[in-house]
Amino acid sequence: MNDDDPTPVLHPDLDAARYGAKHDGDRFVGFWLSLVMEGRQYRLRPNARQTRRIMDRFYAGKDVVKAFDTVGQDAVNEQLRLAASVYFTSCLTDPQYANTLWRMNRIEPEKLRDKMARDTVNTLAMLGGSGGLVGRAVRLPALLTDGLLDSLAPKGAEELARALEGNPAAMRAMEITEGA
Repeated sequence: MNDDDPTPVLHPDLDAARYGAKHDGDRFVGFWLSLVMEGRQYRLRPNARQTRRIMDRFYAGKDVVKAFDTVGQDAVNEQLRLAASVYFTSCLTDPQYANTLWRMNRIEPEKLRDKMARDTVNTLAMLGGSGGLVGRAVRLPALLTDGLLDSLAPKGAEELARALEGNPAAMRAMEITEGA
């Protein structure tokens, strides 16, 4: 870390897992994006196999495996949590995410926050229903919700609780994580 840049310097293996050898994108944010997009479709078209495929492909990636082996699960999970926070923070300002009706109407800030919480709950339900919350992936629900809560502070917990009401599948995913 230098004096001008507050970004911590990551271990080279963790850096390669997150950003790629060429630093051509944030792979961890991309992982969350893939899961949340799949989660949006979950209520209409549940596809546990596709969810597991996304998770398996991520966790089997050579750079991710090397990062787990080198720096350990806690360090990788912390980067996943931070990436979830980056994803949700970007949703607050992304015009594509924050618009509706063929991009003609901007969603009001409170409704946008509710949408983010609902997307999270749908993703939790999908993760719980996938059968893939085992091994290294067992903490994904907690990492996802922590990222959301970081982005929606200080009222994020209330918004998430409202979205969780009446969604037992999402609650089960949270219970799997808590038991790990």
